[in-house]
Amino acid sequence: MDDSDNGREWLYERAETMAEINYSALQGHIAMGKPSPVYLICGDEGYLRRRSLEMLKEKYMPDVLPEFNYTEFDGSVCTVDEISAADETLPMMAERRMIVVKDMDAAAISADQYRKLETFLGSVGNNDSCVLIFFNVSVKASAKSGDRQGAMRSLIKKNGTVINCKIPSSAEITDILMAAAAAGGAQISRSDAAYMVERCGNDITNLLSELAKLQSLCGGRITRAAIDANTTQSVDVKAYMLASNVISGKRGDAYRIMEELFDERTEPVAVLAIMSGAFIDLYRAKLASGERKDADGMAALFGEEYKGKEKRLSFSFRDCRRYSPALLRKWCTMLCRTDAALKSSRVDGRILMEKLLAEMFAAVEASR
Repeated sequence: MDDSDNGREWLYERAETMAEINYSALQGHIAMGKPSPVYLICGDEGYLRRRSLEMLKEKYMPDVLPEFNYTEFDGSVCTVDEISAADETLPMMAERRMIVVKDMDAAAISADQYRKLETFLGSVGNNDSCVLIFFNVSVKASAKSGDRQGAMRSLIKKNGTVINCKIPSSAEITDILMAAAAAGGAQISRSDAAYMVERCGNDITNLLSELAKLQSLCGGRITRAAIDANTTQSVDVKAYMLASNVISGKRGDAYRIMEELFDERTEPVAVLAIMSGAFIDLYRAKLASGERKDADGMAALFGEEYKGKEKRLSFSFRDCRRYSPALLRKWCTMLCRTDAALKSSRVDGRILMEKLLAEMFAAVEASR
């Protein structure tokens, strides 16, 4: 192999590490065996952010003298000079060092510190003896190029890897549940894992907690009966079911779910917000159907808004056929009016919500 081939090989390796990937691609990235010099772990799904950090630590955390070869900074108080000095420190009796910087908000630091950060991130790719990880516990890394967080993200993407932990789809969450069950020595069918997501919501941390409870109770095999008997239906799911029962004309079921939500001391504003989302989906589906678009086309149009909600969106397309656009607009107006009343009126929220249900069912009767 001549020098030009070596150059091409080096460029190929560097190109493989300079990217933005999602959580699903992280395992393959790690399997390549060569870490990026710098990472940014960001995105909306907290569990996947934490798990991404764990995976990088499991692979690249030095086993030898970790007290000398691992450094963790609080990004809200540390300086760029401190990070740079740690990055330039040679590993002790190990192949590389690891540095984790938690919650550095580029928009919050001084102009001088930000210029130093830009210079540092511009050169960090030259160091192959340290893995530097910017880990967002709570700070969101903007995808916009016009702000500091966005610029920081772009620099890290150019010189290393951005791991964007987006909200996964329902199918991806189902896969995570099945893998977690198998790792714990239990079995759950794909259909039952998907049902568990429908029942308990798409918060992965909560789902894994419910799964651990089922594993301790059921042992090797988790059944749907066990899921119904031992898991808690999430507030989001209950509020969505409330909206679904209104849409389906099931008056008794709608009032029963509302009673349960109030018994659980759920804030009426929170219930109304989820209900409103369901009716907005219904109205959008009605308009999309008129333009000969299906659920996939609508999900593509709105992007991340419907990530993980694909099945609910298909229900909206199914249910929207029953009602006219005029009735759907009337329902949305009722929801907006109730939202304003909940936030400004002294009337008890429970009374306002019961009045809303009565008006919504009456509107259906009047439209027939």
